[in-house]
Amino acid sequence: MVTFSDLFRVREFRYLYPAYALSYFGDQFAGIAVAVLVFDKTGSTLVTAVALAAAFLPSALGPVLGSLADRLPRRGLLIVCDLARAGLVALLAAPGMPVGAAIALLYLAHLFTPPFTGARAALMPEVLDGEAYIRGNGLTNLTHQISQVAGFALGGAAVVLITPVGALLVNAATFALSAALIWRGVRPRPAPAADGTWSPLRDARAGVRYVFGDPWLRACLLLVWLVPAFAFGAEAVAYPLAHELGGGPELAGVIMATIALGYATGALLLTRWTPPAVRDRALLPLAALAGAALLPLFAQPPAAVALALLFCCGIGCSFSTPLNAVFIQRVAPAYRGRAMGVAIAGLTGGQGGGFLLAGWISGLGVPASATVGICGALALAVALACGAAPALRRPALEVTNGSDPPAPPVGTRAATYRRTRGRHG
Repeated sequence: MVTFSDLFRVREFRYLYPAYALSYFGDQFAGIAVAVLVFDKTGSTLVTAVALAAAFLPSALGPVLGSLADRLPRRGLLIVCDLARAGLVALLAAPGMPVGAAIALLYLAHLFTPPFTGARAALMPEVLDGEAYIRGNGLTNLTHQISQVAGFALGGAAVVLITPVGALLVNAATFALSAALIWRGVRPRPAPAADGTWSPLRDARAGVRYVFGDPWLRACLLLVWLVPAFAFGAEAVAYPLAHELGGGPELAGVIMATIALGYATGALLLTRWTPPAVRDRALLPLAALAGAALLPLFAQPPAAVALALLFCCGIGCSFSTPLNAVFIQRVAPAYRGRAMGVAIAGLTGGQGGGFLLAGWISGLGVPASATVGICGALALAVALACGAAPALRRPALEVTNGSDPPAPPVGTRAATYRRTRGRHG
């Protein structure tokens, strides 16, 4: 079985992993710094929310911007994106920067995130093969969750100690260091073969058609988009739920951290200690657990029980970590950037939509605990519907076309898929 330590025997991964960890951890510093700077200058929660939305809204252009990862050499694209973000974030720290200009720069900086993510996701299966890639993807997802929790906590302290401007400069430095690591440790590769010149809209449409034209990819995306979107809706009503449970802001923070901790725990178990055959069979039941764990909240249980259920919900949602890796492995190399762009757009949109749905339900006067239960019922319904889809259960098809490999089903053993991928990956 491949272990996390085995991954670091691959030279390119030893550079790609810290590059990812540095840039994402620095983003947490920047998020808090931007919120403090904008609110201090304007006193407006709306303007502050507009600024913070920059981290999510540009992802809607993922299918368009992700197509760059299928047209340009991916190593060079990663470096350019990191350097561009380093320069733009550093400009945010300039003295006297008007709020409007700062927000515009922030949105511009985040426009480089979808092509960076697409290029990195497309490059990783070329760096790590087969089961090693699934382990590596699990480790990076685990790092993402830990960075999100620890980064926000340390980011708040950093803003106090080194000021918001200092936190922004730290974020810029992490991007610059990430670019240096990629330049030093990742070998150049040619751009994926592509016909004709780059046309953003045409390439984006081709990527969407490719993903949704494949029954397995389509069912996989719907499962990964919708189950967490509904299940994580609990975070949108964390404070009202904490109030119902007899707590306040501190308990609301614990509620959100508990879900993230459950996800990180599940991701670690699935990608580090679970044999591939067992892991594959567990993915659909875990997706169902993500919704089922929230149903008892209809009964308004005590706080300790509610937190245990939310932890189980997070564990259930961790099914998406290995499934995301299999999704990228399934996609033909020339489409991986665009496929990742489509996936990111749906994930971001789903997260925002789930939050809005939970907020709307709660706004109708439904108690927060019942709102979470409703979100759980919706997540469970999606998991059962997708689990019944023939595309996710049928055996792997025989490969006949190197540009369009078949989809590995959730229950297919990793060794079988490695044999398939070896002919085309």
